[in-house]
Amino acid sequence: MGFEHGYGFEPVGVEPQRSIIVNTVRKLAVGAALIGAVAGGGALTAMAMPANAATTDTSTASPSTPATRGNHGNETDLTGDTASKVKAAVLAANSGATVENMSTEDDGSAAYEAHITKSDGTHATVKLDAGFNITATETGGRGGGKGGHGNHGNETDLTGDTASKVKAAVLAANSGATVENMTTEDDGSAAYEAHITKSDGTYATVKLDAGFNITATETGGRGR
Repeated sequence: MGFEHGYGFEPVGVEPQRSIIVNTVRKLAVGAALIGAVAGGGALTAMAMPANAATTDTSTASPSTPATRGNHGNETDLTGDTASKVKAAVLAANSGATVENMSTEDDGSAAYEAHITKSDGTHATVKLDAGFNITATETGGRGGGKGGHGNHGNETDLTGDTASKVKAAVLAANSGATVENMTTEDDGSAAYEAHITKSDGTYATVKLDAGFNITATETGGRGR
């Protein structure tokens, strides 16, 4: 049974409805506060991060690999005073020889080695200790170094008139070059080939036909 508003009483059922409304408002207020806290925390986190944090690359770039020489291991070409002393010692023991290349020796058998073509056209490797004393001379082979051409198949060193003609043709086309060795060519690409060091210090292999005409010049490598 309800009462009139004029006597100061609420109608029946009004108080429960008010409780529901109050509870709903409280829940909404709590939810809003939580959302604000999350949003505020995210903003604070974003503000705390460095400006470039999202774009920072933590990967480590691999260092560039230096170019390697033809020889293996840790051998390096000799230069300056060391090269001069090695060359002097080698030529003193091998009169008339041509020193094709000189390098350190990494196999423990010596401190330095020089690859030479002797005055008779044969090849050899001369080994020296740290005091520039010759400790061994290995004859035979091509004498052109470990990174070199290397005799293979049926190739043979050129001698006599054939060697003279090949050398003349090669030097006519490569002024100032040094002819390190000359052989027959057994891969069918030419009749002869010569391994040279050009005047600029680079290496090349020159191929010639049976008439001593140059058919190709392959640059790069050690030319031996």
